[in-house]
Amino acid sequence: LPREFKVLGINDYIFLDGYKKVFAAKAAGKLPNIELLLPVIELRLDKFGGSENSLSRVNYHVIFSNEIAPEIIESQFISALCSKFTLTPEFDELRTAGKWAAVPTRQSIEDLGRLIIESVPAEKRAKYHAPIIEGFNNLCISLNSIQDALKSHYFAGKALTAVGKTEWANIKWNDQSIADKKTIINSADLVFIASATPDDWKKAQKSLTAGGVNNRLL
Repeated sequence: LPREFKVLGINDYIFLDGYKKVFAAKAAGKLPNIELLLPVIELRLDKFGGSENSLSRVNYHVIFSNEIAPEIIESQFISALCSKFTLTPEFDELRTAGKWAAVPTRQSIEDLGRLIIESVPAEKRAKYHAPIIEGFNNLCISLNSIQDALKSHYFAGKALTAVGKTEWANIKWNDQSIADKKTIINSADLVFIASATPDDWKKAQKSLTAGGVNNRLL
């Protein structure tokens, strides 16, 4: 990595595999310029905008302190969510009909993806990704469940939440989504964006300020 990089957040869906690998590498003397390594869990929220065929989805990021052991995050946060996962609206019948009822593991998520692909017409299956990706893409969790799990004393003052500005903005403002849309962004500690220039960042922050929502834009 370039020497000017000092902090890395290792972002994984649901699990901490990537963080553990990088943590082990740093412990072995690699990445000497990295002063702070943070575990980040990404979860897809169960709130959607758009039409039935073109849903806008929002991912919610939880950035944990490096002071928290991975085992604590797994046992006190991820495990607390295991019974709370649902599926995206177009495939939730697989869960409610009992075709997929499992604690999320790599194997069960891959099985879910396979069921999703098999549930669509054969001529459309080429548009889908590998089963493991489709499984991850269709697991959802409520914001309330995330917030409840973070109430554990293990995480007091040691976790930040963040949402991406662009994907949040893609949720349409309508009578059904306006309250959820505001709740999602206002509940997050940070909003982040990949801006090409400082002026692009300023424009994005002004749009949040004008909308009367959280404008702590990173």
